[in-house]
Order: sequence, then structure tokens, then C-alpha cells
Amino acid sequence: MNRTLFSLSLFFLLSLAACARATSTGVQLNAPTPTATLVPPTDTPRPTATVSPSPTRVPTETPAPTATPRPTMTPPPAPNKPHTGLVVPDASVLDRRPLAIKVAHFPRRVREYQVGLSLADNVWEHYAEGGVTRFTAIFLSQSPDKVGNVRSARLIDTYLGQAYQAMLVASGSSKGTLERLSKTDFYDRVIAEATGYFGCPLLCREEAADVTADKLYTSPAAVWQLADELKLNGPQKLDGFKFFNVTPPSDGPYISTIHIDFQENNTIAEWRYDPATQVYSRWVDTAELPTLAPHIDVANGQQLTAANVVVLYITHTVSNVREDENGEHFGYDIHLTGSGPAKFFRDGEMYDAQWTRTDTSLPRFTDATGQPIPFRPGNIWFEVLSADSPTTFDATRGLFSARFKAPKPEPTPTATP
Repeated sequence: MNRTLFSLSLFFLLSLAACARATSTGVQLNAPTPTATLVPPTDTPRPTATVSPSPTRVPTETPAPTATPRPTMTPPPAPNKPHTGLVVPDASVLDRRPLAIKVAHFPRRVREYQVGLSLADNVWEHYAEGGVTRFTAIFLSQSPDKVGNVRSARLIDTYLGQAYQAMLVASGSSKGTLERLSKTDFYDRVIAEATGYFGCPLLCREEAADVTADKLYTSPAAVWQLADELKLNGPQKLDGFKFFNVTPPSDGPYISTIHIDFQENNTIAEWRYDPATQVYSRWVDTAELPTLAPHIDVANGQQLTAANVVVLYITHTVSNVREDENGEHFGYDIHLTGSGPAKFFRDGEMYDAQWTRTDTSLPRFTDATGQPIPFRPGNIWFEVLSADSPTTFDATRGLFSARFKAPKPEPTPTATP
């Protein structure tokens, strides 16, 4: 084989070997770097992530405002005091009659001798005559050592004595008032000098009557003992008041001051609410009006307070009962029977209320829907005004103000004197 033919044969064999290696590795020698090839779109769309749609907000009409429903209220566990709603540590105190004790508030000097009012379950302040007021203090759950200064009854006590089924304690009352009391079914429970009860501990005069009328006192314990002896004691059905230990709905205006003029610029009662203690403190007129002073229970030096204050508007008529010896002043018949409006104060708020009372029951207090308005557990002061007493309140100042309007002074004949 010549040299030229040998060289061609060798070149041909090397080329075949190179092709065989390229086929086995899949890589072409001297091939360009591969680039990404775009895939042309097809008719099938690219799947997308599924998003749950947001709930569709359906527009609704805004309802008209409605009265806030009173929350469900649970009475405190029994036994509880029927006049305060507080739990009684010793249930035996409910096995006695309430006491209704008359306490003087005029002239101003008698306040130096007022004792026991801070322990009363309820107190009724009412117009007497001549621009002054008097109290009927109700005791059941507590028994102060003494209560006073005791003064004579008024015609309103013919209603209160019956409503509370009470022993009524008073000094010598007018002939007309005693005669009216004699027509009631509780005249045998009237404990007074005028009904033949004298001397300590029932009715104690610390100074003779011809010296002063300011120092006559009674002992609740002695009155209850007498009730036992007369077989007049025992538990009474007293379920007129409703107490619930929850705050009522905040739908009443905030009233921090309750101001009452029983005689304008002279005889004043004012209650001031303290959110810290959640009670109303009592202030009264002084000789330096318009300055008012705290009303103090001399027995313990404490200012009088109330968990609840209720202002009742009640028809007053002038009776033919002469309440003083010279006949200048006729007594007022305060008709605490039937129904009428009231203002109800607790927890710093004022509520419109209706009082209702039958011939024998405690008054009941309801709202505009007829539902009972619950008292805050604690003592109650009732302020009795005539039915047409002018009243205003200023919500921006938190002030309720009322002025007692006395009926015409001419006596109105009544069925019984």
C-alpha cells in the first residue's frame, strides 16, 4: 500500500471513532450553548389558584333605637330585710312588727337631740304645717338604744301605720288626729302619751314637758317587749318593695343633687350623691341660708345617708283637724291611696316612676311598662310632695329641684275629723 492510500485510510478510521463517541455521550463537539425554547400558547388556559370569595355584605336597615331591656335580676338570698333588701344575719328580727316612730325636725334646735335616724330602714319626710316637716321613721332590722325627739302623729300616719302594719309611737297628738287614728284597725298599736303610755323606757322625758318638748325619747326594745305582752307582735307580710343587687340600665339622667324646698328659702332638704360610696348624703337648712349643713345623727355623729331616695307626688287636702292649740294650722290629709307619679333615685340616676297603693299594702313602684323598679339594697328615704309641686331638673348640671306647693289654707271638710 502506498503512503497516500495509508493516510486516507487512517483519517477515515479516526472520523468513525469520533462519531461513535459523540453518539454515546449525547454531546456534540463544538455545539452552541442551548437556549430556553418558548412554548407557544395552546387552547387550554393555564390553571389559576382558586380564591374563596368574601361573604357578601347584605345591606340592612338600621333599627330604630329601643329602650335598653332591664337585665335579669336575682333577689338576694332569703331571709332578707323587707324594707332594705339586705340579708338578715339573725332571721329572728323578722318575727316582730315594724315600728313607726314620729321624730321632730322643727324648730332647728331639735336637731341637736335627734337620735337613731341613721339606723332606720325607711324614713318618710312629710309636710306638717306652717312650712315645716316631720319624720315617720320605720325600724325593723335594727334597734337603736333610743330614738327621738318623739313628737305627735299626723294624718299621714293613718296610712303609714297600716301600710307597714306597725306599732306607731308618738307623743300627745291633736284631738282630731287621735280621733282619726281611732277609726283605723291599728289603734291598739298606737303607743303615745295620749293613749295612756307614760314613763321610761317606753316614753322617756329627759326634761319635763313644761320645760321643753325637745327631749322625749323611746326605746325600740321596750316597744317590742310591750308588743309581746299585748300579744301584738309577730312577723308581718311586707312584700311591696323589690330589691335587686344589680345596677339598672343607664337610661336615666345622671342627677347628683336632689334639692327640695318644703318652704322656699327656709325649710330645705338636699341629697348629694357620692359615686365612691354609692349613697346620697343629706344636707339641711341653717340659720345662715343659703348655707346648708350636714344632717347628723347625734347618737353616733354620722351624717344621714340613703341608698335610695324617692320623691312621691301625692294629693294633699286641708282637713278640719286643728294641729295646734290656738287653731292657726289645720292638718293636711295626705292621700297615700291609689296611684300617682314619683321620681326614683338610685346610683346617681333618676327614673320616672308610678307609685300604687291599695288600702292595706306598702306602695309599689313601677316604670312606664309596668315593671317593678328595683331599689338598691340599703335604706330608703321618701320625700312626700303635693301633687302639683313645681319640679325642674337640669341634666347638664345634674340637678333635680322641687318646691312643695301647699294647698289653700282653708280647711276642707272631711268625712271623719
